[in-house]
Amino acid sequence: NRLQTDAFLPAGGLPNTIRTDNWESFLNEDGKVSSPLIVEAANIFIEQQARVKLTENGVLIVKDSSANKCGVICSAMEIIAHLLMTEDEFMAFRPTYVDDVLQHLRALASKEATIMFDEYKKGDGTWETSLPGIAERISRVMNYSSDHISAQLTDCLDRQHILELASSALLPSLREKAGDRLGQLPPGYIINMVAKHLSSQLVYHEGLDYVERSIPQDKFALVAVQYAEETKRVWDMVDAVSKADIASGSKEEIVELLRLGGPRIAVSRSRVFAPKAE
Repeated sequence: NRLQTDAFLPAGGLPNTIRTDNWESFLNEDGKVSSPLIVEAANIFIEQQARVKLTENGVLIVKDSSANKCGVICSAMEIIAHLLMTEDEFMAFRPTYVDDVLQHLRALASKEATIMFDEYKKGDGTWETSLPGIAERISRVMNYSSDHISAQLTDCLDRQHILELASSALLPSLREKAGDRLGQLPPGYIINMVAKHLSSQLVYHEGLDYVERSIPQDKFALVAVQYAEETKRVWDMVDAVSKADIASGSKEEIVELLRLGGPRIAVSRSRVFAPKAE
């Protein structure tokens, strides 16, 4: 490696460019790393065992599955818009939609970074609590949650309710423009779309431990749906409190408490967590 940098952001190149047989080239002659941070903007830029070796040598690696997740999401946003609109409609709508998509991606990137670095602060030095290990856990929990939600969704909701959830998963501008066309899409596509949306809401808002340990495996869809409903209700409360005639300091504290724990507490007290009848 020829450069000493604060951060290395590979945004292209062949898969496994940094491998087990060349990772040491990332070190300087004195054995210290040439950059303390790698953000894998390119897919599979670092081979897994090379990630392990670099991590052991003190490099913080934001793994590709977290670093370039917004690229995958952006593609999904483009696909759903094309499925719901004609080409001429989409081209006329594109400037508005691009602004909406960029705002959405910034919010999701912030949530991904927050959960990843919050978990990292609690780390014990093992691979599982390294940044790449946490990125793997985020993906694993997201997929585990969405798989269970999609498998259970039609058992607890009718088609109309599922379409309503799908509409809420659309970006506001697209919902207004073509949300009434969702019924034209294949049911499996709609269910997967809703499952991914509900899963990300649970993981980003409540964290990995909550999703892994607090939700009964056979009630993922019920919990996720109720959580989405309670989140909307809590935000309505937050809006009401914000407009209410309450002393300034108390108002901010109430709003913060509602945001932090309102949906989770409401779900925990609901029928969803009630024991099954014998």
